[in-house]
Amino acid sequence: MRVPLSKQEISECKQASSLRWQLARAANVANQRKDKTRSDADIDYLGVKGELAVAKIFQIDHDIHKGGIDPNIDMWFGETSIDVKATFTQGGHLLFKKRDYFKADVAILVQAVPNSEAMDVIGWCTQKEFKQNAPDLNLGQGVCPALHCTELRKIEELWKFLTMKRVQGFNNKI
Repeated sequence: MRVPLSKQEISECKQASSLRWQLARAANVANQRKDKTRSDADIDYLGVKGELAVAKIFQIDHDIHKGGIDPNIDMWFGETSIDVKATFTQGGHLLFKKRDYFKADVAILVQAVPNSEAMDVIGWCTQKEFKQNAPDLNLGQGVCPALHCTELRKIEELWKFLTMKRVQGFNNKI
């Protein structure tokens, strides 16, 4: 699902990603970036845009300017925690450095749209599905568990489930 971002949203994403980078370095949080072809600023900017795209789809009041160290949960939809993972790679993977780093109930993969500020929200999976099904792959930056984008569930399925849960108040868990 393609999510366009307005000029104002792009400006705010740039500001928020710069702040995140500065706070992390000031707190002596080591850079764990695997992609050596891009800067920390590029990676943080991609991540903030990904979070904003997901928040827009699910109509989550998400503050991209909030500070602090990432606890591996980016946002909440009611009682469901969400970790947003973003990639520059077309046809990329949802990956975590280690299986135990998947702390949220679900993870959502978002992909940058080439030559655009829009983002494609690709798909999602539960923590349990990822831990059980993600093979250890070497994608050029070391071995880590990863699911190819074609192995993820459609984002519309999660949207429908979470919206029905919110509107109808049912207590089913993911």
